Formats: sequence, C-alpha cells, structure tokens
Amino acid sequence: MIQLTTLLAESKLKMNIPSDIKKIYKLFKKNRKQLFVVGGAVRDAILGKSPKDFDLATDAKPDEVLKMAKQGGFKTVEVGKSFGVVIVGGHEIATFRKDIGKGRRPDAVDFTDIKGDVKRRDLTINALFYDIGKKQIVDLVGGIADLKKKKIRTVGKAEDRFDEDPLRKLRAVRFAGSVGGKMTKDTWAALKQNSDISGVSAERIRDEFIKGVTKAKNVPNYLKMLRTLGMFKQIFPGLSVSPSSKKTNNYKLQMADMLWTNGADKVKGKLNRLKYTNQEVNDIWFLMVLRLPGWPIDNLPMIKNLQKNVKLSTSDIKQWAKMNNNKNIIKIWNHKLSVTAKDAMSKGLKGKDIGDYIKNKEAELFSSS
Repeated sequence: MIQLTTLLAESKLKMNIPSDIKKIYKLFKKNRKQLFVVGGAVRDAILGKSPKDFDLATDAKPDEVLKMAKQGGFKTVEVGKSFGVVIVGGHEIATFRKDIGKGRRPDAVDFTDIKGDVKRRDLTINALFYDIGKKQIVDLVGGIADLKKKKIRTVGKAEDRFDEDPLRKLRAVRFAGSVGGKMTKDTWAALKQNSDISGVSAERIRDEFIKGVTKAKNVPNYLKMLRTLGMFKQIFPGLSVSPSSKKTNNYKLQMADMLWTNGADKVKGKLNRLKYTNQEVNDIWFLMVLRLPGWPIDNLPMIKNLQKNVKLSTSDIKQWAKMNNNKNIIKIWNHKLSVTAKDAMSKGLKGKDIGDYIKNKEAELFSSS
C-alpha cells in the first residue's frame, strides 16, 4: 500500500487542453487559485489517447469558483455545490474534498488540499493530476508507474475503497481489461474476499458492464475475471451466463452469445427489468432469434418486419453470422420479401391461408436462392 506523504513523480506531458478550459485556468491563476485536470483525461493522455471529457479539481471553495466564473463571464450550474461541485462553462469543477459517508453521493464533505483529495479516489491510475500551467503530471500515489506496468491498484487500502462504493469493484475489473493488465495482489484479494455489489443501482451496473465489454483489450479475459469473482449472478440476476471465447467488443453481440441458453423471450423480460433500454433489448432479442435453427426462415415476413425496428448494422450482422458460423444469418438480413397477399388471393386463398402461403412461399424462395 502506497503512503500518501510525498510527491512520487512529476512527469511532463503534452495534453491538448480545450481553449475554454485554458481561459478558466487563466482566470483561476489570476485569482491565485489552483486548477488541475484530474482522472480519466490524464490517464488517457498518458496512454496516447485523446481525452474527450475533462474533470477539473481546485483548491477554491464553491463560492469562490462561482465568483470567479461570474468575473470571467462563464455560465454556471450549481449542480452539487454542497458537495463541492459546480459546472463552469460546461465543465465540472470539484473542490478538493474528503467524502464523509459511503456510496456515490456522500453524506457530507470536508474541503481539503490535493493530498487529502487524492485519498478519496478509487485507483492510482485515476488519481493523477495535470498541472495545466506547468504541463506536467502530479502523482502522489504511484499512478504513473502502475499505468506503465499495467497494474490496477487501489488508492490506499482496497477494502476501504471498495466499501465506500461497491461499484468500484466492477470498475477495477473494467480497468484491468481496458489497459490489458492485472490487479495487484492486495486489490485482487480484496475482490475475491468480497465481490458483493448489492445496493448498486441496476443502471450503474449496466453502464459499467457495457463500458467493460466495449473497452476491453481482450474481452474473454475481462469476462473470465467477472466469472472468477462470481459477479455475473449480480450483473444478470436470474439468468445463466455461458462462458464466451468471442473477442468482439460489441456488447449486444456479446450478450446475445453469453445469454443464449436462457432463450430469447426470457432474456428480453429480464433485461427490461435490469434497466437496459428498449432498443438494446430489442436488438439483443433479434440477434438471438436470428440464431434459432430453422425458425427465422420459416417466419421470414415476421423477421423482416421486426428488422425494421432494430439498430444493428450490416457489419454487426456479418460479425454475428461469423460468430455462429451461420451464413444464413446474413442471408436472412439481406433477403427481400417479394410474395404479397395479392399473390395468395390469386390462388383463391382466404384468411389465415393467405399468411401461411406467404410464409411458405418466402421460405421456398429463400432456400432456392
């Protein structure tokens, strides 16, 4: 466990800071206040990625931040002023703080300095500060070394960090997957001892799992960690999850494959209750139905009607067909319906016989093409 007493590293880093953040920084500097980029943006920049979101941290109290923003003509939103968070010019600025209480939203906060603030952060690789003026990283926890070694380590005692917010357990697995590394022995041991995430909302679990799949360098390894920790029964309660060796980062394809043995209709019902969007549920259900042996071909008019409402690309379907070694999947996707009710009626058919004729004729044309 790293002691938070001294500066462990200062490393130069060229980061492409948005012009509006530079203006905010100059405003803070003019008022003799600190302003750092912190967290994911710093981590991503070290990894050679272009940060999309910039979280900012300061020694200025919320009222001071609001006063400076007014001086600079920036729009503000007091989204969480009592917890030390305000939005300035569309950017979230958090005052250095110590959280009191557990969970995503603490009971209260005590304002502190940068050394106090770093202690509340989850992982060392997410606890790096970037000094905009000096263009260098401030590292109080060994995050730079851990990132270079692809080590996932909590800030301080792992049990304490996970107890503060159990979602951090899923985050630790996700970051191990996204950097293609491993957790330190103490971090992994804490997870093995207690991987419980009960009490975390279904929405947060859903979002974290999707990020884990889409950002993993090796999806099977990421899924293996979740399985080893017994976390699938909490991510997908009531559903059996099959081991997956598929390397796709498409979470819809991955879920359709992993949850296949449950049956499409059961999965659809469960995912709705687990806060997946209607579109996500419909897309996953459609993929599972496409995989059914024989049924899609025998019910082409229904399948093609359902296809109109999915948000899957031809590339997705080609990948799904390859994953299942089933060329009929892409063939069904590309199939154009050509048999009409008028064709059936010209044969003297009525009522239910019309629908049966269309289904059978479409299946016949599909099989002969």
